[in-house]
Amino acid sequence: MILRRSGGLPIFWQTLLLLIASLLVSQLVSVALLLALRPPRPDFNRLSDVAEVLAGRPPEREGRERALIVQVRARPPVPDENMVSDPRFTSRLADGIGVRPSRVRLYFEPDQRSGFPFDRRRHRGHIPMRRGEPIFFNTIVAALDTGSGWRVVETPPRPAIGPWQRRAILWFAISALVLVPFAWIFARRLTRPIRRFADAADRLGTDPLAPPVPAEGPAELRVTAQALNRMQQRLADYVSERTAMVGAIAHDLRTPLARIAFRIENAPDEMREKVQADIEQMRAMIAATIGFVRGSGEGAERRPLDLTALLGTIVGQDREMGRRIDLAGSGPVWIDGDAVALARLFQNLIDNGIAYGRAVQVHVSSEGVRALVAIADEGRGLPEELLEKMFDPFERGEPSRSRETGGVGLGLTIARKIAAEHGGTVSLRNRAGGGLEARCSFPLSTTHA
Repeated sequence: MILRRSGGLPIFWQTLLLLIASLLVSQLVSVALLLALRPPRPDFNRLSDVAEVLAGRPPEREGRERALIVQVRARPPVPDENMVSDPRFTSRLADGIGVRPSRVRLYFEPDQRSGFPFDRRRHRGHIPMRRGEPIFFNTIVAALDTGSGWRVVETPPRPAIGPWQRRAILWFAISALVLVPFAWIFARRLTRPIRRFADAADRLGTDPLAPPVPAEGPAELRVTAQALNRMQQRLADYVSERTAMVGAIAHDLRTPLARIAFRIENAPDEMREKVQADIEQMRAMIAATIGFVRGSGEGAERRPLDLTALLGTIVGQDREMGRRIDLAGSGPVWIDGDAVALARLFQNLIDNGIAYGRAVQVHVSSEGVRALVAIADEGRGLPEELLEKMFDPFERGEPSRSRETGGVGLGLTIARKIAAEHGGTVSLRNRAGGGLEARCSFPLSTTHA
């Protein structure tokens, strides 16, 4: 319930709650481990333990706290600079072994010097006592003259990570493991609305008719989504108004063209034919413009459709008309779209290929999360600097305006617009073996199994 309610909070408060929850969980884990684990035992050696090992006798007490290393050397040991000796302890060690003090050496590091930072000299060499027996927590070196050499006993070097350090590392590791699921849940809940918002905004950039950006997630994202939706609606209203105006103008031009055509009926044949050709060209441009404007409105409901099947229908109809066209594909390729609009897109590209390249090959495939359609012809191609320019309204690759050599230059413009409304792209490129290829890319359907 708390996680659900926190989804609408601002990012600041969600982050703050995550930090507080992390601290609480970490403290709870630390307290639980502190109560559950046994406290570490001190690592030390008694003076009697040293005497027993030095004399070669079995220890009187089982479970000596710290292991001792026994070596035989020819010379007595030399103490380090930070080690000291106390004649009282040396004498007690000799008594414990049963030899004269002159045959024994004992050196040790002062144990309590770090506990008195303001008076080191006063406590230098101080050794804690337990029941009247010295207890050594730091390094000690003891030696016994055996007559044939020196038996040396010393404490081994301390490990880089001691038991208490391993326990501390264990505490941190368990705390981190406990926090990871909570951090993952919070991070996922925090980033999921951001990812959805980014995807929706990206669709809006390529598809003006994309659904509104969902107003969900933290407060900042909801405010941003609402502002973006208002901007999208204003842009849509602006484009719709301008589009309607262009369509009205194009429609109204039909009336004066009809009057001109009526008035030139009595003109000389040569003049009448030329003027009539101009009128027909203007009528074609007006019809194409009206078709383009009508295609700029909201399309039909988009449903999953198979591009291979759609193009198969188009190719079959063109073959019945005697056109040279082939279709190749690896199987069904599903996208979400308007079948009528997409059929218009592909028909425009095929018509261009037939008009300028005589024969057309259509190939359907998928790559990753995109559906790909390639429509290639056998024509002469285009200069590289004109490939992108061909998508401008009323731009033609063939410079003449003859109706016999092509349309008015809106086919590719309409094709790119329809593709953009479906979140796709259309581009042109020259083929290596000659001819031009139009490549269409669409996002694969997310609803079709």
